[in-house]
Amino acid sequence: MAEYLPFWPKAGIAGYATGAGESNGALVFSRALPTNGFTEVVVQFEADVKPAGVNCTIKVTPQVSNDGVNWVDNTDATLTSLTNGTTVPFNDSKKFTTIGAFMRMKINLYDTGANLVAGTVQVAGAGRS
Repeated sequence: MAEYLPFWPKAGIAGYATGAGESNGALVFSRALPTNGFTEVVVQFEADVKPAGVNCTIKVTPQVSNDGVNWVDNTDATLTSLTNGTTVPFNDSKKFTTIGAFMRMKINLYDTGANLVAGTVQVAGAGRS
C-alpha cells in the first residue's frame, strides 16, 4: 500500500545565509509526517526555476525521528542540490529504506557569502508498506 507524503507543497522558500558555506545557511524544516510502518519512502525534489542569486544552493536532506523531537539526517542517499547552474525544470528522486516513526525535510539555503537565498520548490514523497 502506498501513501502520498506532501512534505513541502510547490511554493516559494527564502532564507538569509549568514556567511559563506553550507554551515552558515538558513535552515527551513518541512512538516513532519508519519512514516511508521513503511518499508521504504521515495522522495522527489522538484523546481521550475533556478534559485535567486549567482552562487545560491538549495539542499534537501531527509530526516527521521521515532519521537518527533530528536531528528537524525537520513544518510541512505543524498538528494541532488539545486544551484543557479542547474538545468531547469529540475527533478531528483531517491528511495530511502531507513525509516522512523516520522520523516521531515531539512532544507538548507546557502550561498558563498551573506545573501538572501530564495526559490520555488516542491518536495513530496510516497511511502510503501
